[in-house]
Amino acid sequence: MKHLKRFRKKVVKTRQTKLDRFLSIIAYVCTFFYLFEYIFPLSWLGFVYSLLASGLFIYALFHITMLNRIVALTLIIVGTMIFYIEGVALYQVVLGFGENINLLALFLFIPLIGTFLSSAGYLNALQYAIQKRARNGQNHPYKMGFLLLATTGTVLNFGAMSIVKRIADESFTSFHERKLTLHIMRAFGFCMLWSPYFVNVGLVTVLFDVSWFQIGLYGFILALIHGTLSTLMLSRISFDNDPFIEREAQAEDEVESYSLRPLILFTMVLLTLSILLDYWLEMNMITIVSFLAIALPLLWALYSNILKQYVQDVSSHIQSAFPKVKNVLAIFISAGYFGTAINNTNMGEWVSTFLDRVSLGSVYFLTLLIIIVSILLAQLGIHPIVIVIGIGSSLSPVTLGVSPEYLALTLLLAWSLATQVSPFSGQVLMASRLINISTFKIAKQNAMFVLLSMIFLSLTLYSFFVLGWI
Repeated sequence: MKHLKRFRKKVVKTRQTKLDRFLSIIAYVCTFFYLFEYIFPLSWLGFVYSLLASGLFIYALFHITMLNRIVALTLIIVGTMIFYIEGVALYQVVLGFGENINLLALFLFIPLIGTFLSSAGYLNALQYAIQKRARNGQNHPYKMGFLLLATTGTVLNFGAMSIVKRIADESFTSFHERKLTLHIMRAFGFCMLWSPYFVNVGLVTVLFDVSWFQIGLYGFILALIHGTLSTLMLSRISFDNDPFIEREAQAEDEVESYSLRPLILFTMVLLTLSILLDYWLEMNMITIVSFLAIALPLLWALYSNILKQYVQDVSSHIQSAFPKVKNVLAIFISAGYFGTAINNTNMGEWVSTFLDRVSLGSVYFLTLLIIIVSILLAQLGIHPIVIVIGIGSSLSPVTLGVSPEYLALTLLLAWSLATQVSPFSGQVLMASRLINISTFKIAKQNAMFVLLSMIFLSLTLYSFFVLGWI
């Protein structure tokens, strides 16, 4: 009897694995169709990947967390009601499911860069360089951890946190584990304010039809202030029972010697191409980054004679993607559907007028209001993409008396700060898993930092407006 139960469990697990593999491939097919449509504008392609996206959404809905299920269902139901009231054709309704496939493409293709860096041994080279510094007495774990995340996170996105934590655990010689992890989590916020490889940066450029060139520099200035505040407030991080990790630096003959030049060169080429293509082409940054995340690692692997290994690693990654992205996929698709519905109404003028009155016509109060509302909603577990699309799809820069660039940066700031203090955000959940501590304790520890960041960064953003820069 026991053997029969084990056999049945094994069969169910095998079927689930095959289904997850199939759904993972379908998710990538959707995003490839989106990119293909960008090159060859065929009207039927949009309908096909929107239809596939609706199927992925329906399946994911039964396999995501209860909170995300409630949020996603609410967005779909409200969106459907709006479509019905406005008399939108069924064809256009289906296209709503594919509205955010560009964001899903970014989320799925960016990890291919990390896969390549791992296949090429570049991440190992980085770790050996850190170990060499520690052996030479240059052990500055908090500064080095922040810099590692702020640089690698620029292109590796969400995956950088676990990578930097692993490097820290194996290379740094003395540090408080929880203090270091929170510090590198703040460095993730640094990246979110400007890096073209982050979903929030790409989303605001699409929502307000601005290029990364128009907001990138201002975002980077905000990120520098954010990083300065992180450094100044490092000493205020204090967890109960924070393990102090202390180890001896590895002996010289135990540390292999690898050059960091290939890693630096690859990163510089990737970022330079992203910026130049954004400047030259009539293409949004999300699409540019998605194309580069596919093409550049492939070409570099070919040149470096590691193509076979890289293709194998990519194949393995693609086939296991769906279980990792199902929650985000459901939120992205439902938020896009809801945003499409809003665009079919006159809600934009009404919401803009309402916010203008509530903020007393003050641009600075408006900035604070948007940030505070985003942070409060994030505390309830509402993903920032829902907030940004909901607000961004409704606001009219003309009515509010500001430029599209200013609103884009405001929502960028709101998303970044909200995720730093929400117990339900991906980065807080990741930090919680890495150091085995409650997400609420992490959010509480970060509350004062986020409050000060909101004050200083919103004032800086407002000063850009007063000076007439944006």
